[in-house]
Amino acid sequence: MARMPVSTSSPVIRPGGTADLDAVAKLLTEVFTADPLMHTIAARAPKPVAALDHLHRCELTAHYLSPDASQRAGTHVDLAVADAGTPNERLLGVALWDAPAQDRHATGPFGSEPLDGVDLDLLGGAWELVLLDAAQCESAQPPQPYWYLYMLAVAPGARGSGVGTALLRHGLERVDADGVAAHLESTTPASRRLYERLGFSLAATLDAPPLPVYWALTRPAHPRR
Repeated sequence: MARMPVSTSSPVIRPGGTADLDAVAKLLTEVFTADPLMHTIAARAPKPVAALDHLHRCELTAHYLSPDASQRAGTHVDLAVADAGTPNERLLGVALWDAPAQDRHATGPFGSEPLDGVDLDLLGGAWELVLLDAAQCESAQPPQPYWYLYMLAVAPGARGSGVGTALLRHGLERVDADGVAAHLESTTPASRRLYERLGFSLAATLDAPPLPVYWALTRPAHPRR
């Protein structure tokens, strides 16, 4: 059955909170199941979709949507929603950002050791590829302070409606207010085109088999005048 498009009339961008955990995790898993990089990583797990959902929930609960405010320090979760503030509110897209920090690497919440709550049995061989991905991303990070866009995801029915562009522009306003660079990784040609339209350029090609080729992109500082 064909997927019905999601109405995106007057989408609103609002901050995400702990109450949004389930909706955000569901959207990330739906979107990244088909992503070339995350599909390759999750395929090493006994149950790929369950493993991907588990990774997203670990990332969100430990960092971006943690109940502990101290763990959320320096992060921003932007949600694009339709019918905002009503019982029919629907999540159209999400962007996960990390602010500049001296001790942060461009690897999101994962480092060389598993976070509390990570189930290595559920992940199986996927964990090795998570670490390979993290190491690649860290190797391409800029030397100067930068905002890091860890993930940008748009619901399948909302693609082509400008939701991704709106989320990215919203985040870049915050970046420009700080007068620093922005950095991210792109895993598809379509997402790379979006980022390049908004001022990002190639910083490095990430090519470490068995992971597919993807790209690190950086946008130089655009200080507000």
